[in-house]
Amino acid sequence: MVQKRAQVRQQIYAYLREKIISGAFARGQRLVETQIAAEYGVNKANVHEVLLALQKDELVRYEPMKGFYVQGIFREDLLEIAKIREVLENAIFEDFLANAPQEEVDKAKLFTQRKIALLRAGLKAEAHKETLATFETVYANTVYQRIVGILRMYREYVDLMIIQAFERPEDVSMTIQNSTLLYEVLDKRDFELAKRWTSIRYQNAVKKAKLSRSYRERSVTDGA
Repeated sequence: MVQKRAQVRQQIYAYLREKIISGAFARGQRLVETQIAAEYGVNKANVHEVLLALQKDELVRYEPMKGFYVQGIFREDLLEIAKIREVLENAIFEDFLANAPQEEVDKAKLFTQRKIALLRAGLKAEAHKETLATFETVYANTVYQRIVGILRMYREYVDLMIIQAFERPEDVSMTIQNSTLLYEVLDKRDFELAKRWTSIRYQNAVKKAKLSRSYRERSVTDGA
């Protein structure tokens, strides 16, 4: 019974976290504990524990006598995670390019080819799946599984940055260029070229986060 409650809490946590990070729940939206508890068939105490965990993640805020509200994501969050991603993925790609079996590198090349073709056809959601498949191939063929674990902790944020990366036609064109560069990285197994590719992606992520109106900067009034 205790294990089942823990599993349900984890389900609620994952659901609310994904909805907040994706923007499905708007900033300032109230999260009603009794309503969530009724939806999952658990008592209010379980939901309260989940919301406290989300508060620790700085995704929700608590207002005394009122309840929990969606805080959302700050620009600084995305900028920091983008930098973490650049540094850690450099290490993973260096290991992958140096040591992965050729058939695994060829698999990653194929996913990248498909992504480029899908982007050119305007099929962004399908292209995103090929991006994930490419990274899963790289992640499965590196000794740095602790680093992979850290990156997986930020998967929702990374997915959000990937989706944001081609909102406009010019963004799609730039993403195609970056993906073409990735194909060259894999084809040549060239780590110096890979560092250039990760740097470009980081710069693009920073630019998108700074320009986006969906996120605000953290301030003293936000309780940071």
